Amino acid sequence: MMKHTFFLLSLAALLTACTSTVEQYNRAQAFYSTGDYAAAVPLYRAAAMDGSTEAQLMLAKCYDFGHGVPQDMTQAVRWYALAAEGGNTNAQDNLGTCYATGSGVPKDLNLAYRWYERAASAGDASALNNLGLCYRNGEGVLQDEARAAECFRRSATLGNADGQYNLGRCYFHGLGVAQDESQARYWVQKAAAQGHKNAQLFAQDNNW
Repeated sequence: MMKHTFFLLSLAALLTACTSTVEQYNRAQAFYSTGDYAAAVPLYRAAAMDGSTEAQLMLAKCYDFGHGVPQDMTQAVRWYALAAEGGNTNAQDNLGTCYATGSGVPKDLNLAYRWYERAASAGDASALNNLGLCYRNGEGVLQDEARAAECFRRSATLGNADGQYNLGRCYFHGLGVAQDESQARYWVQKAAAQGHKNAQLFAQDNNW
């Protein structure tokens, strides 16, 4: 009986803590959405310390962009890494970019590729595009235009404008796929419709 009571009390405490973490994150999101970053940061931090990967990601972004805190890429990487290790694919993608650009960490294209690949394997559209760039440029992996085009295709079909633009360019130049201007126009125009500036210029230059 005592064990059963202890279990119920422990479960109740866990549920209360989870609810508190979710509430903190939701309140932080509400402040962040209105531009009140200073009010959002301590709530993100509290939820992040409780293990919320979503809050860890947002706290990392606050440090990344200087929202509510002084910009600090070392702190941004710290929180991206925690969220990434916890399985947050957005954080994995952002951490890959930190390694790719040397922001807050020494530049390491191999680690960038690994984090992009980890997020891409879970279907993250942005990471799929970035993985495609790794294959296209031979960064952290052997250059492979066919794999690059396939990554761009998967990203594009998930609605990512960068992926759509890059897939369109693959078709335009015949990189990793058979050259096909109609397919190039289709994907570039989809990216342009989402406000992708380079896609808009590319379409304009080709009178699409």
